[in-house]
Amino acid sequence: MKRIRIVEVGPRDGLQSINSIIPTKQKVEYIDRLTLAGLSEIEVTSFVSQKWVPQLADSFDVSNDITKDPAITYTALVPNEKGLDRALDADYSSISILATTSETFSKKNTNSSILDGFDMLDRAKHKWLQNSLRVRGYISTVWHCPYEGDMRSEKLLPVIDKLLDIGISEISLGDTTGRATPEIVERFLEIIIQRFGPSYFALHFHDTFGNAEKNVHVGLKMGITSYDSSAGGIGGCPYAPGSSGNISTEKIMSICESRGIETGVDKNRIMEAGDFINNVVGQERSEHA
Repeated sequence: MKRIRIVEVGPRDGLQSINSIIPTKQKVEYIDRLTLAGLSEIEVTSFVSQKWVPQLADSFDVSNDITKDPAITYTALVPNEKGLDRALDADYSSISILATTSETFSKKNTNSSILDGFDMLDRAKHKWLQNSLRVRGYISTVWHCPYEGDMRSEKLLPVIDKLLDIGISEISLGDTTGRATPEIVERFLEIIIQRFGPSYFALHFHDTFGNAEKNVHVGLKMGITSYDSSAGGIGGCPYAPGSSGNISTEKIMSICESRGIETGVDKNRIMEAGDFINNVVGQERSEHA
C-alpha cells in the first residue's frame, strides 16, 4: 500500500459533543486551516436539529462562510430528509448518512428504528440522484454499543448490504465507543472483506481505551485505504456516553510515516489546526465553567 485517504471529521464529529458553544467565526477559521492542509475530504457539519445538537445550530452559516478549495470534497451529515433539504440549500454536492447495527442506539441517535432509517433512505434516494450527490454512509456501533454491549458480525452484514444496494459510495465502519480491540477488528474485517472486498470501506476509530492506533495498523494490514480522524483528536458521540475523541489526524499521519505510506496532507498545517481548535475549546470551557 502506497497511499491512504484521510477524511477529516473534526468540524462535525469533533465539535458535536463539546458542550460550550464555539463561535461560528472560529469554526470557520478551523475549517479554513484544515483546507490549507491539503486534505481530500472535510466533513463540515451536520444539518441536525439544534434541539439535539446545539453546537451545530449554525451549520448553514458555517457552510456558507468557509473558503472552499475545488480540489477538496466538503461533506455534510444529514440525519433525515429535512437535513437533506437543508444540505441542498447550502449547495453541498456530497453528503453522509447514518446507519447502525443497534436498535437501541438508533432510537437514541435518530429517534427511529433501523428499519425506519432504511425507509427514510429509500425515500431520500431520488433527491440525491436528481442532484447528483455523492453519498457516504456511517455505520455506528459496529463492534460495540453503549446500550447493547458487544455486537455480532451477523448484525452488520445486512446493514452493509442495504447501504450498497441503495448506492452508497463509501461506508465508514465506526467504533463508536472505542472498545474495539485489534483482534475483534481483524475478525470482523476478515468477514467483511471476504464478502465485499476492501474498497468500499473506511475505518472510524475512537481512542477511549487506547486501542485506536493498533486498530489502524490492523486496518492497513487488511488493505483498508480510507480513515476518518480529527485534527487535535477532538470528538465523541453525544449518544455514546463515555466515548472520547476520534483518533487524531496527526496520529494517522505518524502511523503512515512509520510504514512509508503517503497521505498527501501537510502535517504541520494539521498540527496548527489541531492546536487552534483545542485552544478554542479550552477557552470556551473555562469561560463557561
